[in-house]
Amino acid sequence: MLTVEKLTILLTFNSDEDLYARSGSPTEKALLADIEWDKYTSLVQDLVLVTRKLVSKEYAQDVHSRLLAACADKETAQMLIGYASTL
Repeated sequence: MLTVEKLTILLTFNSDEDLYARSGSPTEKALLADIEWDKYTSLVQDLVLVTRKLVSKEYAQDVHSRLLAACADKETAQMLIGYASTL
C-alpha cells in the first residue's frame, strides 16, 4: 500500500525500477519491498488519462477505485493525482 513516504521515493526515481535497483539505499529498498512497480506505473498512466479527460466516466471511476485501494490515505491519493496532473 502506498504512503506519502513510499510515493516520495517512487517519484524520486521517476518510477524507474531499474534506476531504483541500482541507486536506492538499503533503507529505501526495505521500505519499498512490498511495492508492485508495474501496478503503480499503470495507475499513474491511467491517472494521466483521467486528468486529461481522455477516458469514459466509467473508466475514470474504476481508476479512482484502484487509486483509493492502492493508497493508505487520502493525502497519498491526492499527492499521486497531483503528480499525474503534471505529466
